[in-house]
Amino acid sequence: MQGNDANINEKEVWNEDTVSICDTNGDVEFDNVNFVYPSRKDAPVLRGLSLIARTGQTTALVGSSGCGKSTCISLLLRYYKPSSGQITISGRSITDYNIKQLRQNIGVVNQEPILFAMSIYENIRLGKVNATREEIEQAAREANAHNFIMQLPDKYETLIGECGIQLSGGEKQRIALARALVKQPTFLLLDEATSALDNVNEKIVQEALDRACKDRTTIVIAHRLTTIQNAHQIYVLDNGTVIEQGTHETLMAKEGGKYQAMVKRQQIVRTNDDNDDMMSMQKATEEEEKSILGRTRLISDSQTVDVNKVDFRGEIKFDQVKFIYPSRPTSIILNKFQLNIKPSQCVALVGASGCGKSTIIQLLERFYDVTSGQLFLDGIDIRQLNLQWVRSHFGLVSQEPILFDLTIAENIAYGLENVSMEDIINAARKANIHQFIEQLPQGYETKVGLKGSFLSGGEKQRIAIARVLLRRPKVLLLDEATSAMDSYNEQIAQEALEQAQIEDPSRTSLIVAHRLSTIRSCDLICVLDRGHILESGTDTELIQQRGVYYKMLLQNDLK
Repeated sequence: MQGNDANINEKEVWNEDTVSICDTNGDVEFDNVNFVYPSRKDAPVLRGLSLIARTGQTTALVGSSGCGKSTCISLLLRYYKPSSGQITISGRSITDYNIKQLRQNIGVVNQEPILFAMSIYENIRLGKVNATREEIEQAAREANAHNFIMQLPDKYETLIGECGIQLSGGEKQRIALARALVKQPTFLLLDEATSALDNVNEKIVQEALDRACKDRTTIVIAHRLTTIQNAHQIYVLDNGTVIEQGTHETLMAKEGGKYQAMVKRQQIVRTNDDNDDMMSMQKATEEEEKSILGRTRLISDSQTVDVNKVDFRGEIKFDQVKFIYPSRPTSIILNKFQLNIKPSQCVALVGASGCGKSTIIQLLERFYDVTSGQLFLDGIDIRQLNLQWVRSHFGLVSQEPILFDLTIAENIAYGLENVSMEDIINAARKANIHQFIEQLPQGYETKVGLKGSFLSGGEKQRIAIARVLLRRPKVLLLDEATSAMDSYNEQIAQEALEQAQIEDPSRTSLIVAHRLSTIRSCDLICVLDRGHILESGTDTELIQQRGVYYKMLLQNDLK
């Protein structure tokens, strides 16, 4: 079948001259599918891809960032048409089915969940508009969301803000899971569905998904191979084509195989956090965008220290800090929080969803000010320092990187003036993105699309890392900086970040991490719970204590 590259026309959504999918529960097959995005016609994403997702079984797609995994889901949902080849359900091309009914029978949970500025109840109900309250609450229970919802002042009626900004990454993902489960779909598509959950919630949600997947045709995309070991069939993708397939056991038995290498690379334990801490109000995202550009409002000179006289060493102190988000006056995020970070120290923050980790970074960037207590930089209250000067010394890479609808080169150099191409390329090399960029037809002049929509999660994150490395900041703030990467790219990006530390031994680093493999060499690891530090020390010291950190390691040990 020859398709076109354009997005599906809106009229097709309502076209009734198509086959009903209501009684369909058959195999999903990709038959020699080729695909290129309209904006990148010289860069094929899928190359003769063939695979079958058997009815009632779980099929997993694994592989490096940009190998074509998420594109498969986009094609199955008919956001695009294949350039050639065809996709069938029960032997019938998906183009024969009514597109509206097709999507109604597919439950989707993406890596970056889409929520709307309405109540939690209404967001879940979008999965099934005639759902009863009992069905909605049951779906929330299955997604391990009911308990946290009931702890909110307005419970299911809580307004979550634009794009769910008043919720942490893990909370957003669990609501998206509930929305997918409430409709009891024929097909379930999970694109990194548990990537933003801490280890406890990941385990519980994974069990819920395993129940939901039973006797249901399911396609799972995963970087964390622990989540797909029980899949009936695993397809390993590379450069848009299938290079290996089989069960976990058969693929592990293949010496020198790609899958076996990926599993071995993930033998180092890892734990999960999520974007954490109720990132409340649009202000935070807007302020982060401004901080990248450097166009933030300056505090009047009378209120600030003369920054020209300040030789910033990178010493950070949280002194009895209490913080409450303006929109959540009854929820204490940080409570008498105490932390001293010495110049050149590398400090990691770990802990469950909502424990306060990302809030700490937001306070350092002054997206918010502390509710009480003080935050000092080199002994000076951060509120007395010029805001632009403070942010000029911090390099931030967040869990969800902010990219702009510009070229790759412009995104890397964003906010800086007179940057040479040599410096841009050097930063890209360090972030392990140069080779990928060079393979694109337009290279560094390639447009990334709105919010980087033309790139995979790992590619976006590496560009964001390159942007930070180009700035040579005094303090590195890494909030899940490698969370969207497969194990191979994570390892290389992690080496790049460690190299940045070595290049400037005086640089201070603060890392929020869900994968313990990325922070075990830190000078200090702090385990947070409900806004305060439970335990702290080096990796060795914390293991010897056999406390919370030790249990986190055991809980995530990849068998």
